Amino acid sequence: MKKNILIISPHPKLLGGVANHYLGLNNLWDNTIKYEYYGKRENIPAYITFFYDLIKYILKLIFKRPDVVIINPSLRRYQIIRDGLYLLLAKILMIDVITFIHGWDEKYARIIIKKPSLFKFVYNKSTFIYVLSSSFKEQLLEMGITCPILLTTTKVDDKLIKDFNINERTGKVTNILFLARIEKEKGILIAINAFIILKTKYDWLTLTIVGSGGLLNEAKEFVNKKNIKDVNFTGPLHGMDVAKEYSKSDIYVLPTYGEGMPTSVLEAMAFGLPIITRPVGGLNDFFDTKKMGSLVADLAPESFAFELEKYILDSEKTKNSALFNHQYAINRFLASSVVNKIETDIEFYLN
Repeated sequence: MKKNILIISPHPKLLGGVANHYLGLNNLWDNTIKYEYYGKRENIPAYITFFYDLIKYILKLIFKRPDVVIINPSLRRYQIIRDGLYLLLAKILMIDVITFIHGWDEKYARIIIKKPSLFKFVYNKSTFIYVLSSSFKEQLLEMGITCPILLTTTKVDDKLIKDFNINERTGKVTNILFLARIEKEKGILIAINAFIILKTKYDWLTLTIVGSGGLLNEAKEFVNKKNIKDVNFTGPLHGMDVAKEYSKSDIYVLPTYGEGMPTSVLEAMAFGLPIITRPVGGLNDFFDTKKMGSLVADLAPESFAFELEKYILDSEKTKNSALFNHQYAINRFLASSVVNKIETDIEFYLN
């Protein structure tokens, strides 16, 4: 029997990680899906929309009566408090709630572990909790969570790779791709500095930077000031424009400070790119450094340049990684598989 599922999400026009995750799952559900948006809008901060969003949510719970609500916080103070309120309101009305914790703040996690009572009281009311990493699950257990905790993943949109042909990968590295929010925490300046090191040895290399963010202008100014050639800033891209950049690139770099499960890494794998990133979040649960790429322990540009150079110098290694990553992502990360897993879990735990 189909269920009516209400997903609480940031507004899709913002195209953040959570909104993007659910956009990629649209049209794949067997159940009936509705959305309720909350948080900031374009040019409208979250504190202004808070009570408006909350009232809309309460009315929807009362008059639409969903079978289950899916809330999508990150483990950060404001989001945990806000989504905890959404959880409690649904439970008051005897509606099941699934919690999907996306991002993870290690400092805040340690605070909760020391004083877990309120967090435990609220979030143990979840039917089950999704997390993106086994280490996150272990910390929830330390917080006293006793409801089921399940591992899940972000996704690769099936449509994104429909025209991609993995057999066109030659193993030659000419273009390095950075695709993420242009913020310090994503390692944009580390990526650029690693490229500077490599460019002195391999003049043909190019770097493509896809995304927008608070550090975009600073990154552009840095490139201009250093007179670095062959760095292309595309700005934010979506849909098949993103697919083109993955297809035109040969290796993916993300010197991130921390992640849950970075969608861009899974997408890059699906397009057959070796991955040079860091041992963060859910990547630690599956990443094979002998086949998929490299996990760099530190944040030094020299370390990232060193790992990238291994693939520049060894086309056979690059091609083998491309073939392995593509097949691995197809088998595990396609949106259709992610939807099927969520619906199976809902059917099992709600019954």
